[in-house]
Amino acid sequence: MVREQGIENLNARNIAKMLNSSTQPVFSYYENMADLKTDLLALVSSYHSGIFKKIEDDEDMMLNVGMAYVDFALEEPNLFRMLFMSDGFSGRKLTELFEEHPDDFFKDCPQNIEQAIAKKYDMDSPETNRIFYDIWLYAHGIASMLVANQMPTPRIEIEAMIRNMYNLLLTQAKRREE
Repeated sequence: MVREQGIENLNARNIAKMLNSSTQPVFSYYENMADLKTDLLALVSSYHSGIFKKIEDDEDMMLNVGMAYVDFALEEPNLFRMLFMSDGFSGRKLTELFEEHPDDFFKDCPQNIEQAIAKKYDMDSPETNRIFYDIWLYAHGIASMLVANQMPTPRIEIEAMIRNMYNLLLTQAKRREE
């Protein structure tokens, strides 16, 4: 239901209608809709994390992470909205996302991106984290615009934008390290 209609349409009445039943089965399992939404969020979050397990472990790994994020938004716009465009982050600073759970951003990749990129470009770990977070934010901006505004943009153009940003960030990081 959320995949097709969005989280804003998730309520006991709509679930019951979809199941051809009353709301009783919903509330016999869940005390309230908040509990159901908590479980749903965990399920969708796990599904989202699974996309990173498919990323190829090659020289374009950072680009692949950004593109996997954008692809998820394009393929699952309502789930993307639920995870990243709802009020779940309300009142928090942007940097808190990374400070509270830094390992969450790397855990589902085929290898530790942080170590692979740091080794490849001879950078320290904080610099690699910075590049990763900047790429993630850039990809998130693109994904959000595509989902919110239904902007038909060829994937090859999106890939070129993320690749260009990644190259700029690498150049900047190398200069800081010198």
